[in-house]
Amino acid sequence: MRPDPIPTLTQRALELQSLGLPESRFERRGGKELWFYFHVAPGRFGRLYSCLLKLSPDSRKPELFVVKPDLHELAVGATIPHIYPHKGRGTKLCLWWPRGREWVPQMSLRDTYVPWAAEWLFFFEDWLLSGEWAGGGQHPKPKRWSRLHAAEALV
Repeated sequence: MRPDPIPTLTQRALELQSLGLPESRFERRGGKELWFYFHVAPGRFGRLYSCLLKLSPDSRKPELFVVKPDLHELAVGATIPHIYPHKGRGTKLCLWWPRGREWVPQMSLRDTYVPWAAEWLFFFEDWLLSGEWAGGGQHPKPKRWSRLHAAEALV
């Protein structure tokens, strides 16, 4: 049996557009990348976050960034768990474990990356208050920090 084909950037755009996220938009980058800007809140009582999902036309994994608010400012100097280092604006989220092949290019972004970002942000907001990452996953443990600084970050 042949594996499903990898969706094109046009197919990805149609898939993400079907989410109907308010104020979301697409940007073509040099004909080789598609950038999807969207807003997401991790629940009824969570902040609204501006995100950027970068897509390429091949089987490279998408990259998801939280652009606003600045997560490092919210963390008040603490080491944020489950992020990737990168140069540029925003914070690059670690949403799945590549060695575990938890995501493959044939998978839907509307069922993976977008809800996974909201879930990651839910655990991030909990971590700001508790200092403990409850989201599980494979990643080095962050430095612990005081609940006092976490409470100040929520204000």
